[in-house]
Amino acid sequence: MKKTYLALAVAALAGTSISALAQSNVTIYGIVDTSIRYVSNDNAQGNSNLRMDNGAISNSRLGFKGVEDLGGGLKAEFRLENGFNSDTGALANGAGVLFGRQSWVGLSGSFGKVSVGRQNTPLFDLMADHFDPLTVGNYESNAWLPAAATRIRSNNTLRYDGQFGPVAASVSYAFGEQAGSARSGSQVSTALRYNAGGFAIGGGFQQTVDTLAAKNKATTYNLSASYDFGVAKVFGGYFRLKDATGLNAAFMATTSYSTANTLGGNVAGVERKDDGYFAGATFNATTALALTGAFYYDKSKNVAYTGLGNVGNGKRYAVVGVAEYALSKRTQLYTTVDYNKAKDAAVYEITNSTTGKNSLTTVGVGIRHIF
Repeated sequence: MKKTYLALAVAALAGTSISALAQSNVTIYGIVDTSIRYVSNDNAQGNSNLRMDNGAISNSRLGFKGVEDLGGGLKAEFRLENGFNSDTGALANGAGVLFGRQSWVGLSGSFGKVSVGRQNTPLFDLMADHFDPLTVGNYESNAWLPAAATRIRSNNTLRYDGQFGPVAASVSYAFGEQAGSARSGSQVSTALRYNAGGFAIGGGFQQTVDTLAAKNKATTYNLSASYDFGVAKVFGGYFRLKDATGLNAAFMATTSYSTANTLGGNVAGVERKDDGYFAGATFNATTALALTGAFYYDKSKNVAYTGLGNVGNGKRYAVVGVAEYALSKRTQLYTTVDYNKAKDAAVYEITNSTTGKNSLTTVGVGIRHIF
């Protein structure tokens, strides 16, 4: 009898019951993606560099996801996802953050899914899963437009996802958690997508409110489309960004390379406006070889290049090519090449620059394993 009580106590401490084992399903998953890259302009002096980086196609990650059948078509779900740098083993989530990519729990059923926690924004998932030619590649020299426009993910988020025949709809609200003002720091994000055969069209709206001055907002509008011909798939879309907070500009301003440490931010309270366009295609040359080309362009107004204490207009674009060869369903070899250019107010290396260079070329080879 004592042994029976001991077994029950151990099961309770472990948080696991016999019925839970029968009804729950927990999966460990992840991606390890590492590349060796040549960078043409990697410091303020304009020197080139040969470096090992965390990925180029995907950010490396380790995650846990689970589903429990509650009966009657109702399910409980959760996801915990950590980002790490595969070249060093260091956390990529920031200091003190364990699950910086995703950390949510929710319920799903015939009504759709409702989830709470740190989550991707619906507009980001729309780009990453359906319309961006590079699925929002992880190195920021080429992900600056969709990353800036979609804000990727947010804390304290309540989200709904539903599928209504050929229409998928998502909406989220992130709590600002600012005492005295429910609006300050809050965010609303929406996405709507329609599929008919090989054709898909979608778009969304997203607005983030400044935590310090609630009158300042960062707003994004998007319209995108794609068509799958079978052997090839084409993509295209448009972003309209209006930002008086500096939040979107902070994403637009950063890359993983030290050359582009400003790239034209903006002053809080001065509304920066961006018109961004993207297009691309993926061609399945063989069952194992996929070739992707993509182009990103942005025309911006009221860009503050603070190194000169001025405000003006700027342009930026990137041309990207990727070849992926599948050794198996889980392992791919790839090579990438991209050329990036910034003009006028959106220039490279304004702060502490000795060269005035405003372009960047990178070439890389890498390996990605999905488990």
